[in-house]
Amino acid sequence: MLTTPEKRRITLIDTHAHLDSPDYQEDRAAVIARAFSESIGVITIGINLQSSEEAAALAKRHRLIWAAVGVHPHNATTIDESGIARLEELAQEKKVVAVGEIGLDYYRDLSPRKVQRHVFSLQLDLAAELHCPIIIHNRESTSDLLAILRHHGSSHRGVIHSFLGDRALAEEFLALGFHLGIGGPLTFAKNGTLRSAVKSIPLERVLVETDSPYLTPVPYRGKRNEPGYVRYVAEALAQIKEISAAQVEEETTKNAIELFSKLSQVS
Repeated sequence: MLTTPEKRRITLIDTHAHLDSPDYQEDRAAVIARAFSESIGVITIGINLQSSEEAAALAKRHRLIWAAVGVHPHNATTIDESGIARLEELAQEKKVVAVGEIGLDYYRDLSPRKVQRHVFSLQLDLAAELHCPIIIHNRESTSDLLAILRHHGSSHRGVIHSFLGDRALAEEFLALGFHLGIGGPLTFAKNGTLRSAVKSIPLERVLVETDSPYLTPVPYRGKRNEPGYVRYVAEALAQIKEISAAQVEEETTKNAIELFSKLSQVS
């Protein structure tokens, strides 16, 4: 179990939040304090260059926050060669544990698909060069996403963020060596397909996340999400797998530390 120099025990890690979001402008410190009071560590995720800079800065300021840096497919048109070079610098900082959030999004199509694929490939190359885990966004783009991942070979390790697919899709990602990030939608009443898939996924390949401030779990659905609510995801996972919440907390925290190796370097 991960501990701080003061031996404070970390019971859970929210592996995907957006603490730099404007939604936290008025009370970011209180949101962070609530997570820490619950012994929850947080990985805050960049979605463009500015967001990645802010995520890395937050990680520097808080012992139990780490960062991922990357360009979300929505923002693919905002990055150029110099931006990729800056991401490379950020990715090598001590508290930056992954390249992400990267991937494809054909639902909103806020960037041209060709540009999305190009920027995704550039960031995959960057992660491979740095031997850095990746955090992948996939929305209605599975075929192209899988094709790109397979083209780049088996050198990548990481997590499929906010996995919402069925058992067959879970098995495809697991076969490529990825972990699956499970969040608030697991608690939604109409997500039987996801619950069925999660029941079959080996616990050692699962991470828990919030995607704060989005995808708020029951009982707070409809309100702003925050990292402290990751405990509700863990409880739902425990219920589905018919194991204790304590086991889910221990195993998913272990999984996060093994995947994102810099998490063990608490300073």
